[in-house]
Amino acid sequence: MKRLDAVLIAVVLVIAGLCYFFYMGNATDGAIAVIRVDGTVVQELPLSKDTQYTVHTPQGNNVVEIKEGYADVIGADCPDGLCTEHKRIQKTGETIVCLPHKMVVTIEDGEKQEIDAVVE
Repeated sequence: MKRLDAVLIAVVLVIAGLCYFFYMGNATDGAIAVIRVDGTVVQELPLSKDTQYTVHTPQGNNVVEIKEGYADVIGADCPDGLCTEHKRIQKTGETIVCLPHKMVVTIEDGEKQEIDAVVE
């Protein structure tokens, strides 16, 4: 590897690190976990109340747990089970996805979004 290659790799890593810390520094704790199946909201769970919710889909089931202000998928009957291995989430914008069941858990701030303008 040439010297310029090493410099280029270092620059790319520094930029990637800065982008990561910029995103994580601006992320705030969310208020609700929004569960969507195939793009449709099926449940909104406040992060302030510990609970479990079973998501039933045509492809199978997932168990979403809210505990200590975090959302986590603790059970799934999908073939790969990757969603259960994902870390628990609490920051606005974080997601857990189960592709086989078409389920997405997203952390949101809980505020109603206002429409600024409509373009036709």
